[in-house]
Amino acid sequence: MRLPAAPRVTSAWQGLRGRLLAGTLALLAAGLLVADVTAYAALETFLRNRLDATLESLADRIGEQASRGSANTISWDTVRMLAPSTQFVAVVGDDGSLLVAHEAVSANEDLTPPVLPDSVRATAGPLTAASAGGGPGYRLTIIDLAGAAAGITLSIDGVRVRPAALVIGISLADVDATLNRLLLVEVIASAAILAAGVLTANLVLGIGLRPLRVVADTARAIAGGQRGRRIPVPHPHSEIGRVAAELNAAFGAREDAEDRVRRFVADASHELRTPLTTVGGWSDLYLNGGVADGDQVDLAMSRISTETARMQRLVEELILLARLDARRPLERMPVDVGVALGGLVTDLRMIEPGRAISLRVDPPHAMVPGDEASLVQVMRNLLGNAVRYTPAGSPIDIVVTRADDRLVIVVRDHGPGLDPWSIARAFERFWRADSGRVANGGSGLGLSIAREITEQHGGTLSLHDRRDDGGGLEARVTLPTHGAPSRAV
Repeated sequence: MRLPAAPRVTSAWQGLRGRLLAGTLALLAAGLLVADVTAYAALETFLRNRLDATLESLADRIGEQASRGSANTISWDTVRMLAPSTQFVAVVGDDGSLLVAHEAVSANEDLTPPVLPDSVRATAGPLTAASAGGGPGYRLTIIDLAGAAAGITLSIDGVRVRPAALVIGISLADVDATLNRLLLVEVIASAAILAAGVLTANLVLGIGLRPLRVVADTARAIAGGQRGRRIPVPHPHSEIGRVAAELNAAFGAREDAEDRVRRFVADASHELRTPLTTVGGWSDLYLNGGVADGDQVDLAMSRISTETARMQRLVEELILLARLDARRPLERMPVDVGVALGGLVTDLRMIEPGRAISLRVDPPHAMVPGDEASLVQVMRNLLGNAVRYTPAGSPIDIVVTRADDRLVIVVRDHGPGLDPWSIARAFERFWRADSGRVANGGSGLGLSIAREITEQHGGTLSLHDRRDDGGGLEARVTLPTHGAPSRAV
């Protein structure tokens, strides 16, 4: 028997709030660490410098007292009096032996003498020495008394000796205690600051990320079916405000796309229902014996063939629109628009011999990069509309010109034209100017297909009413002549 898998628990630190909180905590901890280390080092340096200054002052006092005595002689008792009880003083002979020493005393620590360096006279400047008993160390300074320049004689119990060096030291017990107290205060203060920082950052992040929760709740509601809901945008220029605005635009685009899909399915179903009904009616009539003689059979077959061809054209256009909506990459080859239009005009003149069709191409070789079959489809659709929605014999003018780096194709008829409301809806799928869905009309997809192809070539397609300027409707196509990027993805 297979046990159910344990639920996967996502750590709170993996979310945006957790990461921001962790980053804030790390930054605060790093800042406190740097501040604590800096304060500790500064205080330690200050205390050691103060000890060195005290040692130097004591050495000067001993030298002054010796110069006042006879023959630069100073007694050991005087040295002990000059040195406080907390200081260590020792006298070293020429052979490096310890002649006499005064050990430091502390009320808080059991002090033991320092470990003197092997070569006392070779040591210059203050130094730190360990304690012989493992307790607090010492800060030492060594005064070289040998040589004619010094000339100091030390009297020890009435016996005069010429010491080689005088060692003066101060225990680091007080310094260590001060530094330990500072370290304890830093640890407690840093912990308190970190705790307060975490609480404050958590509160600030909770308030700052509240709009994101609103975004998530709204998105969940929209996904649940409330398509009309939108995210409130109180501060449009903030980061979350801009995100909310873009999401609202995306939700609106999605709602529009879904509405278009629903209208598209409804319109396609309506368009296919009429020919299917016609084909089904004639078929049932034939199967039920309602078509008896040959003329009626021919009529039935003719109507079935016509409606079948209409459905085939509609399905092909629907497939083309679906491919265009998928934004499949188009072929990019040089296309001579003048040659393509010339072929279409020749065919149209044979189909419409009584219609005057003019074509003017300037320059003669109007080249654009693109998919030739798709561009021919655009021009065929525009010419088909010009023929379909104008009276028989009405002229059609086609002009191709160049404006800067764009090619302009104008297809102008002399029919009834369109009012502004109709022009605004002309590119909607399945919309026709006659507002009816008659079998003899177009599918209502020609302009939609033409616009999609044009825009995927980086161009534009627009309609302009010219009834007051000697003509009916003008379709204007602009295409880039130097490899404009396609919108296809």
